[in-house]
Amino acid sequence: MSTSKASVTPKTVMGTFDPETRWRDPNLARLPAMPDKDRESIVLCMDELLFPFCGPDGMLYSRCKIDPVLHEYLIDLGFSFRTRYHYDLNDQNEPLPEPDVFKRCMFRLAIDQALPLQPQGAGSGCLSPYAITADTEAYLQAAGTFTSLPDLETVIRVNSKLYHNRLLSRIGAKCWGTEVNSAAEMEATGSTLLKRVPYLLKDPFGVSGKGNLLIDNETMQRRIASHLYKQESSGLHSQFLLEPLLQKETDFSSHWFIRESGEKELVSIQRMINHQQNYCGSIQADEAFIHLLENAGYFDVMENALRVLEKDGYYGFVCFDSMILKDGEVVPIVEINARKSMGLLNAYLDKHWGSYGCKSWLTFLSLGLPEGFTFERLLHILRESDLLLTVPGRYGIVPLSSNTVMVNEILTRRRIADGIQIKQVMPKGRLYVSVVGRDDEHRSELLESLRQVLADLSMKVYN
Repeated sequence: MSTSKASVTPKTVMGTFDPETRWRDPNLARLPAMPDKDRESIVLCMDELLFPFCGPDGMLYSRCKIDPVLHEYLIDLGFSFRTRYHYDLNDQNEPLPEPDVFKRCMFRLAIDQALPLQPQGAGSGCLSPYAITADTEAYLQAAGTFTSLPDLETVIRVNSKLYHNRLLSRIGAKCWGTEVNSAAEMEATGSTLLKRVPYLLKDPFGVSGKGNLLIDNETMQRRIASHLYKQESSGLHSQFLLEPLLQKETDFSSHWFIRESGEKELVSIQRMINHQQNYCGSIQADEAFIHLLENAGYFDVMENALRVLEKDGYYGFVCFDSMILKDGEVVPIVEINARKSMGLLNAYLDKHWGSYGCKSWLTFLSLGLPEGFTFERLLHILRESDLLLTVPGRYGIVPLSSNTVMVNEILTRRRIADGIQIKQVMPKGRLYVSVVGRDDEHRSELLESLRQVLADLSMKVYN
């Protein structure tokens, strides 16, 4: 197993975040969840974050037009990439898309737009998707020859939480989870767990912030079971993974690339900053941390897991979410994400900053935006306050996407103008940043300064 970095040079980068929603079997019962339209719009605009994967000749095909001020700023920092987009939400001459159309997979939008499907300037037709969905396969059929990708059935299979639980058994590693296939089994298994410890009830395709529930008492368990029984009576099927709530000390992830030939490469080890079950950021692990993992036999488990993945027909990027418990035990596989991921994105940002001897902390702030706010004003204020990183090799804050911040503000403003929406509510946004500093303490200071700047702009910060 090689430990060199993946030498992939994507030419056309595109995709839709939260592919788990598209992979999920619609015949499966769902856990209760609060709908959040603001969150959905933001997640749909996260495709802007994929620009570090483009390479010097790359093309980022995004759902919405990246603010030209941000694109110019990133180009000035040395990120060389071209852009295409499907919607320019600021163009008053274009009607707003219907919600069901707006949330279509990017590959479907690309087909519907009937743009030239072969990437410009890429004779070999190299496509680097965020994740492979049914619409990716349709895009490939319409576009002709591209770099080979694993088939959809394999991708869906290996991304299921049931798969990683079974994989642990196959390689003889410690297996924490129990698979259940009905509400009755959930209650029986859960009651046994609750005698010792709270547990996590996981949807096979649950992701950070949804699809996972912490069950810590019998009353809550009965309420969830009742919710599932009702769905089963209407013909749906329950399928979940139950895992005891472990006493976690550190979250981390390892990022790999499996070539079609079977060669495996380690891309990066990233420490993850999480709050409860939600992702809050990534930063590259240091040598001491990696040495700790070596002594714990972590990479032996990874080698076995990667061999099974390859045997099962998967190749491409894969991320293993892992953790270290308070007693020092390493849990090597908490989840398998057979796609690109936020930790991988930070690794690629580090590839850029690393040439200047700097390291990135990828994180985000959830915001409430005041009336009349613009992304250009944010960049201007950050520049005026000397917080914006403007010269590679120096330290500061690097905003990474514009529409994750602005999409709900633009949609709200235009719906009010069109008479579709009457009441003005504070639109929510999400500011993704690369914090480039000397060390953890300096990066924390920079982030606190960013919080203060946002507060001075009358923005609410929710995290």
